[in-house]
Amino acid sequence: MTWRQKTCFVVTCFDENQPGYLDFSYRIATLANEYQLTVLSHGEITQPELLLKNAQYQSIEKRNGKLGWLRYNIKAARWIRQQKPDVVVLLHSAVSPVAMLIGKIPSCLYWNEHPTNLMRLPTDFSPVRQYLTLFLQQFLFFTARKSAVVMPIGEDHQEDLLKHGVAEQQIQMLYMGVSTQFLPAKQLTVRHQADTIKLIYTGTVSESRGRDVMLEAMKIIADKRLNLQLTIVGASADELGYCQQRIRELSLQPYVTIVGKVRGSEIPHYLAQADVAICIWQASPWNQFNPPTKLFEYLTAGLPVLASNIRTHTRYVQHGYNGLIFEYDAQSLADALVSLHHQIHELPKMQQQALQSGQQYLWPKIEPTFLAGVRKAAVV
Repeated sequence: MTWRQKTCFVVTCFDENQPGYLDFSYRIATLANEYQLTVLSHGEITQPELLLKNAQYQSIEKRNGKLGWLRYNIKAARWIRQQKPDVVVLLHSAVSPVAMLIGKIPSCLYWNEHPTNLMRLPTDFSPVRQYLTLFLQQFLFFTARKSAVVMPIGEDHQEDLLKHGVAEQQIQMLYMGVSTQFLPAKQLTVRHQADTIKLIYTGTVSESRGRDVMLEAMKIIADKRLNLQLTIVGASADELGYCQQRIRELSLQPYVTIVGKVRGSEIPHYLAQADVAICIWQASPWNQFNPPTKLFEYLTAGLPVLASNIRTHTRYVQHGYNGLIFEYDAQSLADALVSLHHQIHELPKMQQQALQSGQQYLWPKIEPTFLAGVRKAAVV
């Protein structure tokens, strides 16, 4: 009998405003080394970190809206049934319906987004649309139960899946993971009161991600003439223009630098230049479940995290240990920055504690468990 490498199909579903792809890239690269891999996508994949020489790619014509999403799930499932791979990895919560549509072909589901975010309730009065949205939210939970293994990215997702009927033996909680490239290269040094504290924010730049809160907090810092500088990385073209205008209006040029979107591979470079990082989210139903990738990258890079008071931050950031917690408003963030400035001599200790708490999120520590979960799905 001749040896045959097992086949794996990965089904992706990326949003056009996707802030980053690194957690997906780790999983795709791992699977490409283990299986004969084919990646299915909703539209052509162009992100360099997702394109591998030892993987094949198959795109399905992209159409927007709920009907476009449903059509993509159906066409992906039909293609999988025709090809009959040994195992399927559904690399997004939005493609959980594929598990229900591929019959006995085993699947493993990466549960990274809450259904309330994928299917948002209408803001205007529309009973029919509201009913349909609620139905689709529950439909995603129902189809999640059809995968042999479900991999939520955090404890809050795990608890929520259990409440929605996913069996405990199906769930294998795994953090998103962080590359060893994020580990700091520089040595920690003693800090003096006159030193400038360099702050960093990476990811989506928008109102709901604390854009204005950060700028207004830095205005308070500028008025106090404190030595803090903030670099914001990841702005779209529109957000870049908006932030540049606000920086001029608030006279924040010496205090705030805004950078457009960069490749994921460039993020470690920006973090290496910083002392402290900001993780800020406006409260919403889905943000109570989805821990942000940047939070784990910050800690792994040895950066204490200034985090807004939401449970997907406070579960991982302990106030005064590996970061500081603030309320979602400019004054509260400014108060945390002032406190940081006054306690700058404590910064190296806090950086070391951030680095220690980030070790568990390194991808090489998570990768074996991820592969074991996929293999488990293949034999269930």
